[in-house]
Formats: sequence, C-alpha cells, structure tokens
Amino acid sequence: MSLEYIRDSRFHIIGSIRTDNNGKQTAYDAHFHMVGIYDPQMNLTRDARFRVFGGGNQLSALIWRAHA
Repeated sequence: MSLEYIRDSRFHIIGSIRTDNNGKQTAYDAHFHMVGIYDPQMNLTRDARFRVFGGGNQLSALIWRAHA
C-alpha cells in the first residue's frame, strides 16, 4: 500500500491518494474525508457517494474540486 500527497502551488497538502495492493485507489481531501475511488479493473472513478464521476483515473480532479 502506498500514499501520495497532492499539493497546491504553495506546497500545502490539499489531499492524498492511497493505493491498495490490488491497484484500487482512494482519494481523500486535506481533512482526510474520502472524496472518491478509482477501480482500475472497471476503469471508472466514483465520487464519495459512489456515483460514476468519469472514465479513467480522475481522482486528482476530485481532490481539486473538494479544495475549491
């Protein structure tokens, strides 16, 4: 399992992405609230309410959206 931090232009942490051993990724905002999940087998990104957000990995967009 790995953890990657997403930072803004001032290097403040605005979120993070945790990758499980099977490749599934979960995105969190700066307050560690889940904002979305990416499933590589289905190639779909879902938001915090498990609605389809889009095809492919769009977790960083969800983090920026939560930051705004």
